[in-house]
Amino acid sequence: MRKYYPGITLFKLVGSLLVLIAHIMLLHYMTLLPGQQLVQFTSLALRNVVPCFYVVAGFLAYKGWTHTARRSAYMKRYISRILLIYCFFCLIFVGQNIVPMLISDGLGFGNVFLQIKIIIVAVFLTGPFIQFWFIPPLIFGMLAAYWLVQKQQIRLAFIMALSGFVFIQFISGSLMNVSGINAESFPFLDAAYAEYLILFTTRYIGFGLTFVIAGVLLAKYEDVFLQIRAIPFLITTVLFSLAETLLLIRFSEWSTDYKLAFSVLPNTLLLFYGILRIRSNAIQTYHKFFSRFSLVTFFGHILFIQVNRYMLGWTSPELNMAQNFVLLFITLIQCIAFTALFSLKFKYFKTRQTKNISS
Repeated sequence: MRKYYPGITLFKLVGSLLVLIAHIMLLHYMTLLPGQQLVQFTSLALRNVVPCFYVVAGFLAYKGWTHTARRSAYMKRYISRILLIYCFFCLIFVGQNIVPMLISDGLGFGNVFLQIKIIIVAVFLTGPFIQFWFIPPLIFGMLAAYWLVQKQQIRLAFIMALSGFVFIQFISGSLMNVSGINAESFPFLDAAYAEYLILFTTRYIGFGLTFVIAGVLLAKYEDVFLQIRAIPFLITTVLFSLAETLLLIRFSEWSTDYKLAFSVLPNTLLLFYGILRIRSNAIQTYHKFFSRFSLVTFFGHILFIQVNRYMLGWTSPELNMAQNFVLLFITLIQCIAFTALFSLKFKYFKTRQTKNISS
Protein backbone atom coordinates (compact mmCIF):
# COMPACT_ATOMS: atom_id res chain seq x y z
CA MET A 1 0.00 0.00 0.00
CA ARG A 2 1.34 3.42 -0.97
CA LYS A 3 2.15 5.84 1.82
CA TYR A 4 0.23 9.12 1.95
CA TYR A 5 2.13 12.40 2.34
CA PRO A 6 -0.07 15.28 3.59
CA GLY A 7 2.84 17.69 3.22
CA ILE A 8 2.96 17.07 -0.52
CA THR A 9 -0.77 17.80 -0.84
CA LEU A 10 -0.30 21.00 1.17
CA PHE A 11 2.71 22.02 -0.93
CA LYS A 12 0.82 21.52 -4.19
CA LEU A 13 -2.10 23.54 -2.80
CA VAL A 14 0.05 26.43 -1.59
CA GLY A 15 2.26 26.26 -4.70
CA SER A 16 -0.70 26.50 -7.07
CA LEU A 17 -2.01 29.52 -5.14
CA LEU A 18 1.41 31.17 -5.28
CA VAL A 19 1.57 30.59 -9.04
CA LEU A 20 -1.88 32.17 -9.41
CA ILE A 21 -0.95 35.21 -7.29
CA ALA A 22 2.44 35.55 -9.00
CA HIS A 23 0.96 35.63 -12.50
CA ILE A 24 -1.69 38.18 -11.56
CA MET A 25 0.29 40.62 -9.43
CA LEU A 26 3.28 39.35 -7.41
CA LEU A 27 5.87 39.26 -10.20
CA HIS A 28 4.89 42.76 -11.32
CA TYR A 29 4.98 44.32 -7.86
CA MET A 30 8.33 42.74 -7.04
CA THR A 31 9.89 44.79 -9.84
CA LEU A 32 8.67 47.97 -8.13
CA LEU A 33 10.48 47.31 -4.83
CA PRO A 34 13.57 49.45 -4.04
CA GLY A 35 17.01 47.83 -4.12
CA GLN A 36 16.29 45.59 -7.09
CA GLN A 37 19.71 43.91 -7.12
CA LEU A 38 19.27 42.67 -3.54
CA VAL A 39 15.64 41.73 -4.17
CA GLN A 40 16.42 39.78 -7.33
CA PHE A 41 19.52 37.96 -6.07
CA THR A 42 17.72 37.03 -2.86
CA SER A 43 14.77 35.70 -4.83
CA LEU A 44 17.22 33.83 -7.08
CA ALA A 45 18.76 32.06 -4.07
CA LEU A 46 15.29 31.22 -2.70
CA ARG A 47 13.72 30.30 -6.05
CA ASN A 48 12.96 26.73 -5.04
CA VAL A 49 9.20 26.35 -5.52
CA VAL A 50 9.45 25.27 -9.17
CA PRO A 51 12.41 22.88 -8.57
CA CYS A 52 10.49 21.42 -5.63
CA PHE A 53 7.54 20.68 -7.94
CA TYR A 54 9.94 18.66 -10.09
CA VAL A 55 11.23 16.86 -6.99
CA VAL A 56 7.66 16.08 -5.90
CA ALA A 57 6.82 14.77 -9.38
CA GLY A 58 9.87 12.49 -9.44
CA PHE A 59 9.23 11.33 -5.87
CA LEU A 60 5.58 10.43 -6.49
CA ALA A 61 6.31 8.83 -9.86
CA TYR A 62 8.90 6.53 -8.30
CA LYS A 63 6.48 5.61 -5.50
CA GLY A 64 3.86 4.93 -8.16
CA TRP A 65 5.81 2.72 -10.53
CA THR A 66 7.44 0.71 -7.73
CA HIS A 67 3.99 -0.17 -6.33
CA THR A 68 2.66 -1.62 -9.55
CA ALA A 69 3.42 -4.88 -11.32
CA ARG A 70 3.44 -3.25 -14.76
CA ARG A 71 5.87 -0.37 -14.44
CA SER A 72 6.06 0.47 -18.14
CA ALA A 73 2.26 0.60 -18.38
CA TYR A 74 2.15 2.94 -15.38
CA MET A 75 4.66 5.31 -16.95
CA LYS A 76 2.92 5.24 -20.32
CA ARG A 77 -0.36 6.14 -18.64
CA TYR A 78 1.37 8.85 -16.55
CA ILE A 79 3.02 10.50 -19.56
CA SER A 80 -0.06 10.09 -21.77
CA ARG A 81 -2.28 11.95 -19.31
CA ILE A 82 0.13 14.87 -19.13
CA LEU A 83 0.50 14.98 -22.92
CA LEU A 84 -3.27 14.87 -23.44
CA ILE A 85 -3.81 17.97 -21.28
CA TYR A 86 -0.75 19.67 -22.75
CA CYS A 87 -1.89 19.07 -26.34
CA PHE A 88 -5.32 20.49 -25.48
CA PHE A 89 -3.76 23.80 -24.41
CA CYS A 90 -1.42 23.74 -27.41
CA LEU A 91 -4.50 23.61 -29.65
CA ILE A 92 -5.94 26.60 -27.80
CA PHE A 93 -2.64 28.43 -28.38
CA VAL A 94 -2.79 27.64 -32.10
CA GLY A 95 -6.38 28.87 -32.26
CA GLN A 96 -5.56 32.09 -30.41
CA ASN A 97 -2.28 32.99 -32.06
CA ILE A 98 -1.38 30.97 -35.14
CA VAL A 99 -4.69 30.76 -37.00
CA PRO A 100 -5.35 34.55 -36.86
CA MET A 101 -1.83 35.22 -38.18
CA LEU A 102 -2.30 32.75 -41.02
CA ILE A 103 -5.61 34.41 -41.91
CA SER A 104 -4.30 37.98 -41.72
CA ASP A 105 -0.84 37.49 -43.27
CA GLY A 106 -1.68 34.73 -45.71
CA LEU A 107 -0.31 31.27 -46.45
CA GLY A 108 2.91 32.34 -48.09
CA PHE A 109 6.05 30.33 -47.41
CA GLY A 110 7.61 32.99 -45.18
CA ASN A 111 4.58 33.38 -42.92
CA VAL A 112 3.88 29.63 -42.71
CA PHE A 113 7.54 28.97 -41.85
CA LEU A 114 7.42 31.69 -39.17
CA GLN A 115 4.27 30.24 -37.60
CA ILE A 116 5.83 26.75 -37.58
CA LYS A 117 8.84 28.14 -35.70
CA ILE A 118 6.51 29.84 -33.20
CA ILE A 119 4.66 26.55 -32.64
CA ILE A 120 7.91 24.62 -32.12
CA VAL A 121 9.18 27.14 -29.58
CA ALA A 122 5.83 27.20 -27.79
CA VAL A 123 5.49 23.41 -27.64
CA PHE A 124 9.04 22.49 -26.66
CA LEU A 125 10.37 25.53 -24.81
CA THR A 126 8.09 28.33 -23.63
CA GLY A 127 4.82 26.43 -23.39
CA PRO A 128 1.48 27.45 -24.97
CA PHE A 129 0.77 29.46 -21.78
CA ILE A 130 3.30 30.95 -19.37
CA GLN A 131 3.11 28.18 -16.76
CA PHE A 132 3.42 25.34 -19.26
CA TRP A 133 7.16 25.71 -19.86
CA PHE A 134 7.27 23.38 -16.84
CA ILE A 135 5.80 20.40 -18.73
CA PRO A 136 8.32 19.42 -21.49
CA PRO A 137 11.32 19.39 -19.08
CA LEU A 138 9.19 17.36 -16.65
CA ILE A 139 8.50 14.70 -19.28
CA PHE A 140 12.15 14.66 -20.33
CA GLY A 141 13.37 14.33 -16.75
CA MET A 142 10.78 11.66 -15.96
CA LEU A 143 11.69 9.49 -18.96
CA ALA A 144 15.42 9.84 -18.24
CA ALA A 145 15.00 9.00 -14.56
CA TYR A 146 12.75 6.01 -15.26
CA TRP A 147 15.15 4.61 -17.85
CA LEU A 148 18.18 4.99 -15.57
CA VAL A 149 16.45 3.40 -12.59
CA GLN A 150 15.12 0.52 -14.68
CA LYS A 151 18.66 -0.08 -15.91
CA GLN A 152 19.89 -0.06 -12.29
CA GLN A 153 22.09 2.95 -13.07
CA ILE A 154 21.50 4.72 -9.77
CA ARG A 155 25.04 6.06 -9.45
CA LEU A 156 24.97 7.28 -13.04
CA ALA A 157 21.64 9.02 -12.39
CA PHE A 158 23.14 10.83 -9.40
CA ILE A 159 26.24 11.86 -11.37
CA MET A 160 24.16 13.07 -14.33
CA ALA A 161 21.83 15.13 -12.13
CA LEU A 162 24.63 16.78 -10.15
CA SER A 163 26.88 17.30 -13.18
CA GLY A 164 24.02 18.82 -15.15
CA PHE A 165 23.23 21.22 -12.33
CA VAL A 166 26.87 22.31 -12.01
CA PHE A 167 27.13 22.72 -15.79
CA ILE A 168 24.09 25.00 -15.82
CA GLN A 169 25.80 27.28 -13.28
CA PHE A 170 28.19 28.32 -16.08
CA ILE A 171 25.33 28.82 -18.55
CA SER A 172 22.67 30.67 -16.55
CA GLY A 173 23.64 30.31 -12.89
CA SER A 174 26.01 31.69 -10.28
CA LEU A 175 29.15 31.10 -12.39
CA MET A 176 27.75 32.74 -15.51
CA ASN A 177 30.16 35.68 -15.25
CA VAL A 178 33.09 33.31 -14.75
CA SER A 179 32.41 31.39 -17.95
CA GLY A 180 31.33 34.40 -19.98
CA ILE A 181 28.92 32.21 -21.93
CA ASN A 182 26.03 34.11 -23.51
CA ALA A 183 24.20 34.34 -26.81
CA GLU A 184 27.26 35.93 -28.43
CA SER A 185 29.32 32.82 -27.59
CA PHE A 186 27.69 31.01 -30.52
CA PRO A 187 28.72 33.06 -33.60
CA PHE A 188 27.43 30.35 -35.93
CA LEU A 189 23.90 30.88 -34.54
CA ASP A 190 21.55 33.82 -34.77
CA ALA A 191 21.39 35.59 -31.36
CA ALA A 192 17.72 34.63 -30.88
CA TYR A 193 18.46 30.95 -31.58
CA ALA A 194 21.44 31.06 -29.22
CA GLU A 195 19.22 32.42 -26.45
CA TYR A 196 16.71 29.67 -27.13
CA LEU A 197 19.52 27.11 -26.91
CA ILE A 198 20.66 28.46 -23.53
CA LEU A 199 17.10 28.52 -22.23
CA PHE A 200 16.43 25.01 -23.56
CA THR A 201 19.54 23.65 -21.84
CA THR A 202 18.70 25.41 -18.58
CA ARG A 203 15.15 24.15 -18.40
CA TYR A 204 15.69 20.59 -19.60
CA ILE A 205 18.99 19.89 -17.82
CA GLY A 206 19.08 22.35 -14.91
CA PHE A 207 15.44 21.98 -13.92
CA GLY A 208 13.90 18.86 -15.47
CA LEU A 209 16.75 16.35 -15.36
CA THR A 210 18.37 17.51 -12.10
CA PHE A 211 15.33 17.83 -9.89
CA VAL A 212 13.21 14.95 -11.22
CA ILE A 213 16.15 12.60 -10.68
CA ALA A 214 16.60 14.17 -7.23
CA GLY A 215 12.97 13.34 -6.44
CA VAL A 216 13.37 9.77 -7.65
CA LEU A 217 16.52 9.25 -5.58
CA LEU A 218 14.89 10.79 -2.50
CA ALA A 219 11.98 8.38 -2.93
CA LYS A 220 14.35 5.44 -3.20
CA TYR A 221 16.36 6.49 -0.14
CA GLU A 222 13.56 8.20 1.79
CA ASP A 223 14.43 6.64 5.17
CA VAL A 224 18.06 7.72 4.89
CA PHE A 225 17.07 11.24 3.87
CA LEU A 226 14.69 11.66 6.81
CA GLN A 227 17.42 10.65 9.26
CA ILE A 228 19.23 13.94 8.58
CA ARG A 229 19.09 16.24 11.60
CA ALA A 230 16.88 19.24 10.86
CA ILE A 231 18.72 22.05 12.70
CA PRO A 232 22.20 21.47 11.19
CA PHE A 233 20.55 21.04 7.78
CA LEU A 234 18.71 24.36 8.17
CA ILE A 235 21.72 26.30 9.47
CA THR A 236 24.02 25.01 6.73
CA THR A 237 21.52 25.84 3.98
CA VAL A 238 20.80 29.35 5.28
CA LEU A 239 24.49 30.20 5.65
CA PHE A 240 25.26 28.85 2.17
CA SER A 241 22.40 30.86 0.63
CA LEU A 242 23.42 34.03 2.43
CA ALA A 243 27.07 33.69 1.42
CA GLU A 244 26.19 33.06 -2.22
CA THR A 245 23.76 35.98 -2.36
CA LEU A 246 26.37 38.35 -0.94
CA LEU A 247 28.98 37.11 -3.43
CA LEU A 248 26.60 37.57 -6.35
CA ILE A 249 25.74 41.09 -5.24
CA ARG A 250 29.43 41.92 -4.85
CA PHE A 251 30.78 40.44 -8.08
CA SER A 252 27.80 40.28 -10.46
CA GLU A 253 25.38 42.66 -12.07
CA TRP A 254 21.78 41.56 -12.05
CA SER A 255 20.09 40.44 -15.24
CA THR A 256 17.21 38.11 -15.96
CA ASP A 257 19.73 35.70 -17.53
CA TYR A 258 20.32 34.29 -14.02
CA LYS A 259 18.01 31.29 -13.59
CA LEU A 260 19.62 28.89 -11.08
CA ALA A 261 21.93 29.61 -8.17
CA PHE A 262 23.93 26.88 -6.42
CA SER A 263 21.89 27.41 -3.26
CA VAL A 264 18.65 26.49 -5.05
CA LEU A 265 19.60 22.82 -4.77
CA PRO A 266 20.11 22.66 -0.96
CA ASN A 267 17.17 25.03 -0.44
CA THR A 268 14.93 22.76 -2.48
CA LEU A 269 16.11 19.68 -0.59
CA LEU A 270 15.47 21.49 2.72
CA LEU A 271 11.98 22.49 1.61
CA PHE A 272 11.19 18.93 0.53
CA TYR A 273 12.61 17.61 3.81
CA GLY A 274 10.12 19.80 5.66
CA ILE A 275 7.30 18.73 3.34
CA LEU A 276 7.88 15.05 4.10
CA ARG A 277 7.74 15.71 7.84
CA ILE A 278 4.33 17.43 7.80
CA ARG A 279 1.51 15.45 9.40
CA SER A 280 -2.13 16.56 9.25
CA ASN A 281 -5.34 14.57 9.49
CA ALA A 282 -7.35 17.52 8.14
CA ILE A 283 -5.30 17.64 4.95
CA GLN A 284 -5.57 13.88 4.56
CA THR A 285 -9.37 14.07 4.89
CA TYR A 286 -9.69 16.55 2.01
CA HIS A 287 -6.61 15.60 0.01
CA LYS A 288 -8.56 14.58 -3.11
CA PHE A 289 -10.29 17.94 -3.36
CA PHE A 290 -7.05 19.81 -2.62
CA SER A 291 -5.17 17.81 -5.24
CA ARG A 292 -7.81 18.45 -7.89
CA PHE A 293 -7.92 22.14 -7.00
CA SER A 294 -4.14 22.34 -7.39
CA LEU A 295 -4.33 20.77 -10.85
CA VAL A 296 -7.25 22.94 -11.97
CA THR A 297 -5.50 26.09 -10.73
CA PHE A 298 -2.15 25.27 -12.31
CA PHE A 299 -3.50 24.23 -15.69
CA GLY A 300 -6.46 26.59 -15.99
CA HIS A 301 -5.66 29.86 -14.26
CA ILE A 302 -4.12 31.67 -17.24
CA LEU A 303 -7.08 30.76 -19.45
CA PHE A 304 -9.47 31.92 -16.72
CA ILE A 305 -7.52 35.19 -16.38
CA GLN A 306 -7.69 35.83 -20.12
CA VAL A 307 -11.44 35.19 -20.22
CA ASN A 308 -12.06 37.36 -17.15
CA ARG A 309 -10.03 40.29 -18.52
CA TYR A 310 -11.96 40.07 -21.79
CA MET A 311 -15.35 39.91 -20.05
CA LEU A 312 -14.45 42.84 -17.79
CA GLY A 313 -13.04 44.87 -20.67
CA TRP A 314 -9.62 45.21 -19.04
CA THR A 315 -7.42 45.24 -22.11
CA SER A 316 -4.57 47.30 -20.64
CA PRO A 317 -1.37 45.25 -20.07
CA GLU A 318 -1.07 46.65 -16.53
CA LEU A 319 -3.98 46.78 -14.08
CA ASN A 320 -4.24 48.81 -10.91
CA MET A 321 -4.16 47.13 -7.51
CA ALA A 322 -7.95 47.04 -7.09
CA GLN A 323 -8.39 45.41 -10.50
CA ASN A 324 -5.71 42.85 -9.69
CA PHE A 325 -7.46 41.85 -6.47
CA VAL A 326 -10.82 41.59 -8.26
CA LEU A 327 -9.22 39.47 -10.97
CA LEU A 328 -7.57 37.27 -8.34
CA PHE A 329 -10.83 36.78 -6.45
CA ILE A 330 -12.87 35.91 -9.56
CA THR A 331 -10.22 33.50 -10.87
CA LEU A 332 -9.94 31.80 -7.47
CA ILE A 333 -13.72 31.31 -7.31
CA GLN A 334 -13.68 29.82 -10.81
CA CYS A 335 -10.91 27.38 -9.85
CA ILE A 336 -12.91 26.27 -6.81
CA ALA A 337 -16.09 25.92 -8.87
CA PHE A 338 -14.42 23.83 -11.59
CA THR A 339 -12.79 21.67 -8.91
CA ALA A 340 -16.21 21.05 -7.35
CA LEU A 341 -17.63 20.12 -10.77
CA PHE A 342 -14.80 17.67 -11.40
CA SER A 343 -15.30 16.19 -7.93
CA LEU A 344 -19.00 15.66 -8.60
CA LYS A 345 -18.16 14.08 -11.95
CA PHE A 346 -15.69 11.64 -10.38
CA LYS A 347 -18.19 10.83 -7.63
CA TYR A 348 -20.93 10.19 -10.21
CA PHE A 349 -18.81 7.83 -12.30
CA LYS A 350 -17.56 6.04 -9.20
CA THR A 351 -21.16 5.49 -8.06
CA ARG A 352 -22.15 4.17 -11.48
CA GLN A 353 -19.14 1.87 -11.55
CA THR A 354 -20.05 0.50 -8.11
CA LYS A 355 -23.64 -0.13 -9.18
CA ASN A 356 -22.49 -1.92 -12.36
CA ILE A 357 -20.15 -4.17 -10.38
CA SER A 358 -22.81 -5.01 -7.79
CA SER A 359 -25.41 -5.80 -10.47
